[in-house]
Amino acid sequence: MALSDLQVYSEYAYASFTEVLQQQIDLFNTATGGALLLSSAAHQGDFSQTAFFAKIAGGTVRRRNAYGSGSVAEKTLSQLEDVSVKVAAGTPPIRIDKGQFNWIQMNPQVAGAVLGQQLAVDSMADMLNTGLGIAYSALAGESDVVLDVTADATPANRNVTWQNLNKAQALFGDRSARVGVWIMHSTPMHSLYGNNLTNGERLFTYGTVNVLRDPFGKLLVMTDSPQLVTVGTPNEYHVLGLTPGAVIIGQNNDFDANEEATNGDENIKRTYQAEWSYNVGVKGFAWDKATGGKSPNDAALFTSANWDRYSTDHKDLAGVVLTALAA
Repeated sequence: MALSDLQVYSEYAYASFTEVLQQQIDLFNTATGGALLLSSAAHQGDFSQTAFFAKIAGGTVRRRNAYGSGSVAEKTLSQLEDVSVKVAAGTPPIRIDKGQFNWIQMNPQVAGAVLGQQLAVDSMADMLNTGLGIAYSALAGESDVVLDVTADATPANRNVTWQNLNKAQALFGDRSARVGVWIMHSTPMHSLYGNNLTNGERLFTYGTVNVLRDPFGKLLVMTDSPQLVTVGTPNEYHVLGLTPGAVIIGQNNDFDANEEATNGDENIKRTYQAEWSYNVGVKGFAWDKATGGKSPNDAALFTSANWDRYSTDHKDLAGVVLTALAA
């Protein structure tokens, strides 16, 4: 494989990666009702910060005594800061030795396209798992949006049921209709099927992600993300009820790849390695730059204390969490 072949391989890998990923991102954004937003961005630095005006506590209207006098306590219009954090991602070195292609008489364009498609699937899974993980981690630290039924006195009430999902969305009170999508592991999802749930149209399928609509009009997203289950005896499952714009993942369009040929072994080694980044943020929370730090790993991203709540009203947060068992 000549150097020109390596360049062709890389070009086709990137082109296929970009095209496939963008097509599926567009579908996923629409199918989830915008609860998980994957988009293109170009964030500079380690964090993305947006300042905005906070809602004045207690509102801006007071009752006035038309016949009275005296001072009135003032309120201040203040600003808050929303902070997302940049996540670094990449591939391991991938062997693309010349012998592999010569043996099967494969055009490097084809091999590059295959790699690009695999990268698209895996990178989307990574972004989704990260997005779900930070959503759960941030919300799980706020008791006013969490319903945990795993210790209910009645065993039948400890499971993911429509009754418990309804109780979870009721945490949003008069804004419960804002919860537009339930995201859950396949185990509790199939338990719901087993309880005579009749699902309508299948909206979207990609890899391990399936999107359906339930009889009540809310979307059901089934994905076996490790962030949606706490392994134990028994396992505990975390169902996320999310509002539009709950999780925002912005690709930074900084994909870079390198091909390298190495001598000194019995056969010439050729490897391909790529890297990129994306920003993640959760509605109602700001990344704590001091405790969470830069270029965080999964342990830091999935630590509740690293996501600082700035929304006073819990109804302005990303959604609710139901923690339950599977029947």
